[in-house]
Amino acid sequence: MAATPQTNGRSNSDTYRSHPYIKRMKYVIFPTNTKILWWDFLLILVVCYYALAIPYHFGIGGGYKLYSNIRFFIFNTCLDAIFITDSILVFFRAYRDKDGRIIFSHRSIALRYIKSGWFFVNLLASTPTVLILYIDYKQEYLVKSLHSSGVRFYFFLGLFKLFRLYGLNGRIKHLMDTSEFVSGLWVKINIMTAKMFQFLLVIILLTHWLGCIWGFVAFVEVGSFEKELMLSTPNWMGNWQKINTVPGGLYALGWENTTGRYWLCMFWASQTITSIGYGDILPVTTAEYALANFLMLSSGIFWAYVTAVIVEIVTNANKLNRDSIQRWNDASQMVCDFAAQNLPEKMTGTTAGVKASKRVRLFLTDERDHCTRNTLDEKNALTLSEAYPTLDVLSPELRKVCALHLTHTYLETIPYLSSKYLSTDDQTEIALQCRTLEFAAGEHFSSHPEFGRGILIFKYGLALTSRTLLKTNLSWTRALGGHAAEVNEVLIEDDYCKEQQLVYHFVSYTKVLFVPRSAIINMLKKNPAAWKESARWRYFRAALILFSLKGDELEVV
Repeated sequence: MAATPQTNGRSNSDTYRSHPYIKRMKYVIFPTNTKILWWDFLLILVVCYYALAIPYHFGIGGGYKLYSNIRFFIFNTCLDAIFITDSILVFFRAYRDKDGRIIFSHRSIALRYIKSGWFFVNLLASTPTVLILYIDYKQEYLVKSLHSSGVRFYFFLGLFKLFRLYGLNGRIKHLMDTSEFVSGLWVKINIMTAKMFQFLLVIILLTHWLGCIWGFVAFVEVGSFEKELMLSTPNWMGNWQKINTVPGGLYALGWENTTGRYWLCMFWASQTITSIGYGDILPVTTAEYALANFLMLSSGIFWAYVTAVIVEIVTNANKLNRDSIQRWNDASQMVCDFAAQNLPEKMTGTTAGVKASKRVRLFLTDERDHCTRNTLDEKNALTLSEAYPTLDVLSPELRKVCALHLTHTYLETIPYLSSKYLSTDDQTEIALQCRTLEFAAGEHFSSHPEFGRGILIFKYGLALTSRTLLKTNLSWTRALGGHAAEVNEVLIEDDYCKEQQLVYHFVSYTKVLFVPRSAIINMLKKNPAAWKESARWRYFRAALILFSLKGDELEVV
């Protein structure tokens, strides 16, 4: 038996593992990594905590508990460490490009991270302000509070942690697309209920921020929440307390009275946002009047937005959202009615190894995200006229022009259908017979049950090709970004070497322009030059390739 080839004393497997690209992949965190999903979940909780805690510590507590309570200090220092760790982990996290390909090059990941600007935001957000203040400014803070310039600098630097809220949506979407538990839970939730719950959370959060800002202005005016200073220095909180002090009533002054102070500020924020305005809480200083004017004007704009969104949620005025919500609800009902939740892979035909319920959810989500119009398509496999109904009401000349605008660039990638052989009328005729097809990740395709075989021109998405339905001998498609995938084999008759004909395996949600074979053959019959000079040679080449794959002798007729 022949010995295994060696390279410098090492086996082929060792040589393979030592390849620079393979070694580099050891330090790449891929999107489906279970540990990174848990990490994202933890980071979402941390960001949500900061969204509530930072405004509270700034405007209500004045940061006092952060430096007077050692447990509070340790807890917040640990959260700062989580931010620092996450900022570093991003340099090792692979990502998907717009076509669904996973990019795991460290250089590409780093460039994308830095160019997006998030590196600098995360760098500032990761500054351990609590630790710095505790070590260098604790005594100065307890004595001078905000009157110290160093304290003010690090105090306001901590606000950068709130910018992490902006990137929270991407983390949540990643969890929904990747986590089986989260995606399964999302399928069962009514979309209207989820939107209303999300909107209520936004209202509560903004009211919380507004109240904390209103408390913070008094803190800045005085520089402390000490009772004597609050009563002796002009500010709205001390003025309200002088007028409304009653036995057993709410008392907002003093470092320890954070609960009473918070509910007083929330009361002002709630009546300002809702335009009720009892008038019992009044600004005193020029800065307070200026801020109150700004907050009240902002609240008026926000309340108009609140009214508009509530109307949209209740009436579903937006057709795209209405169609999407209806499809989600129908899909949820269908999934709940599955008689068998799990079926063998040989029966489902998937190459992705995921449940049917998740495939349905991903398909509908991607369809909604990639929709370029204000309505979802009523069905798959639409003609141009069905996808763009305006074509049917235009004049014949304008209809031809618009159809060419939609498809000319794609048809030029097919040599025998290009303008070199076809007139504009012929290309228009082909264009109006094209159809848009959509595929979910895990599907495979060789021919359409109604329209047969044809050419796939990828608009977006990613697929692998093979010569069988099996997962072996897969190769990347050569056609992405508006190019035809395979222009030779479609010319071959349907029953010739059928077992060896090309099969597409879709890796991500994919949308293609489908040119039916019947339309191609009819057009070639009308244009002998296109057949003689281009198509027939491609036909012979495809036939030889299929024949060689089959391995049978060619019968000359």
